[in-house]
Parts: sequence; structure tokens; C-alpha cells
Amino acid sequence: MINKNHLEITVISWGATIVSLKYPDKFGCVADVVLGFDNLESYINPKINPFIGCILGRCANRIRDSSIVIKGTTYELTKNDFGKHHLHGGTKGFGRQLWESHIDGCSVVMTYLSKDGEEGYPGAVLSTVRFKLMPDNMLEIGIRATTTNSTIVNISHGSLFNLAGHDAGKEELMKHKISLNCDRWTFADYTDPIPTGSIRGVGGTIMDLRVPKFLESYIVNLRKLQVPPGEGYDHNFCVTPNWHGGNAYVAQAIHPKSGRVLEIYSNQPGVQFYTGGRLCNTSETGNNSASAYNDSSNHEEEYKEEKAVDEMEQDVAPEGELQKFISGKQGARYVKHCAFSIQPQNYPNAINYSHFPCSILRPGDVYCHDLIYKFGIQLANYM
Repeated sequence: MINKNHLEITVISWGATIVSLKYPDKFGCVADVVLGFDNLESYINPKINPFIGCILGRCANRIRDSSIVIKGTTYELTKNDFGKHHLHGGTKGFGRQLWESHIDGCSVVMTYLSKDGEEGYPGAVLSTVRFKLMPDNMLEIGIRATTTNSTIVNISHGSLFNLAGHDAGKEELMKHKISLNCDRWTFADYTDPIPTGSIRGVGGTIMDLRVPKFLESYIVNLRKLQVPPGEGYDHNFCVTPNWHGGNAYVAQAIHPKSGRVLEIYSNQPGVQFYTGGRLCNTSETGNNSASAYNDSSNHEEEYKEEKAVDEMEQDVAPEGELQKFISGKQGARYVKHCAFSIQPQNYPNAINYSHFPCSILRPGDVYCHDLIYKFGIQLANYM
């Protein structure tokens, strides 16, 4: 998709993934501002790709102990985070499936049917994602889902941005100004990123991002991070709703040097703000990731997976060691804290807290998430 302002977006049907997003800076220089890979093999290899650029679901974010209770019945989900929690729908979640796709006028529409019992979830879920690039540099992502049985649905999108360019690295990320329209956050302790159930105000804390500030003023340096739990931001914030309902302003990111600006709007109650602190720790725990990878047989496109693992061995750290970087597009090396992600969604682990917004989708209801990325240029810095 491309518009008259030279904003160009490329999506693929594997995981409904945005693989590139190019647009000019204030000097007219075009750069790709989202992380990604040059080949399909890297996208389908979970040892290399930690949910970069794809749809996150059936339930985005984490579920404590991979266990949910719906109508008195307990369901055990795939454990793929810290050996005990459930993350982004599991090892074969929405971001690791092949979606049906077609062009509908100026939109690209992708559809996926998640079968009853997939990754442990009850009910079959039919999901549709519509990507539409507008003339005013807005990318509208409309997400809809229906189910055959009561289940949890919380779908978002996981693009990782660096407005200086996907290969600009952590130094340029620290020069981004970030602001979130959030006055509360779902508290998580230092050792576990899953909310405890407590909701706290951000005022007077490192979580107060209501006024635009450079990331480097929050993350002092990469040896000693101010932000808990020691890996930079990977926290859920509570979006301040607008008075008339509908889509609310969620966040803004500015890279003053290039002038690129990203604004995000959504109708979801929360937003996960992530600064790439776990980017290179891509091996999934709990279920053996290699086993889960090789057992995938749902689509013809996965027949090359074993070959892909062999070809990509140079990009994967030896067992027991953490990767120093991920090999990305055009030879780029994606290191820790080289990009950020702002993912509007429901609160993490909402199914297990009655005072969190309800995440249960019932038969006859339609899940609706309208997500908007608005791209612009700031010619001068007025703040």
C-alpha cells in the first residue's frame, strides 16, 4: 500500500505481519521504520522472531500460570513465557499462522479461523483484520472476531518501531520523545511482568509519561536502568478515555532529528509500552520451542522449517546463552533497546481479575478493536 505522500506499507499473510513501513523525514529522506526480516524463513522461526510486526492473539500479552476459568471450567493454555505463563496466544498463536487474504478496494483484508482447543482455548474464533492506508497518512487496522463458545479474546498488533530507521539502533531510540495518555498503570513487581491486580497512579513516578520526555531521561543507560524490572519498559498502562467514547488518543512518539512523528489511537482500555529489553531473548520456554516449531504442520508453507533452522543457525545463540542481536532486514543487527512497541489492548491477565475490563467474548457478540497509526512530520521542535 502506498499513498501520495510516499508512505509505503508492506504486509504479508504470515501472522498478518507488517514487514516494512517507509516514509520520508523532514529532509525528504525515506527510511523503513519497523523491524523485520528479509525472508519468510526468519519470520516462521520462533527462535529468531519474537512476535515482530505480527498480530498478537488470540489473547495478547500474558496470562499468569497459563490457566483460565470460564463458566466454572478450567482451561490449561500453552506455557511459552518464563516456563509457566502464556504469552501472545502461545507457540502457534495468531502471529504464527497463515491468514487468508484478499484486496478489497483500498484495503487488505486478512482472515483466520482458530479452531476449538487451539493452544488450549475453548471455542472456535473467526478473526478478520483490515489494513487500510488513508491519504492523510493514517494506517487503520480494524480487528473483528466472533466465537462459537465463550472464550477470551484480546487482539493487538506488535510492530516494533524506530523512527530514525529500523537499523538506527539503541542510541537513536534513546533520542525519541514518548508520551502516553495514561494516568494509571497495572502494577507489576520487579521479578514478574504480569500485573498483580493493583492499579496505581503514575504521578510522581518513573511511570508518568504524560509529558513528552526523551527515553534517555527515563532509561539512564543500558548498564543501570531506572525502569523496573530492570529490562526497560514492558508494562501495561490504563488509557485515559475521551468523554465521547470511541477511539481515544493513546500515545505519541517523536524523533526530533528526523522530524518523524507517530500518533496512536485505539478503543481499547489499556496499552502495553515496550522498549525492547527482552528483544534478543527469543527462545521460548515451557514447551520446547524447537519441538513446537518442527511439529507445525497446518500449512504447506511450513515444509521448509527444518531447513530454515539449519540456515539460520548463525542467528541463534548456542543453547544456554543469550543472543547478542537478531539479524534483521538488509543486514541490520537488532540489539536490546533498539526499538519500541506501543500495543493498545485489554489489561494483561484480565481474565483472572474481576475488577479488570472483561476479556470474555461470547457467542453472538463481536470483538471490535480499531487501531490507528498516524504518521507525520514535525519541522521544528516547539516543546
